[in-house]
Amino acid sequence: MTSVLGYHLDEAIAILKGEGYVVTTVEVSAKKRIDDGTPRVIKQTLDGNTVELSYSLFMDS
Repeated sequence: MTSVLGYHLDEAIAILKGEGYVVTTVEVSAKKRIDDGTPRVIKQTLDGNTVELSYSLFMDS
């Protein structure tokens, strides 16, 4: 399985689905939520053929 830590969420999902995995996502919120931020993967967990991606919203510079 490819490590997609730090990737944009859409790109990470596409990569992992292309490898044949089922992908689920969970948003992790910080105290100061960035509503217009870009979702990036901060954690990935494998359970059988399912990858759970935890993501948070970040400001792009």
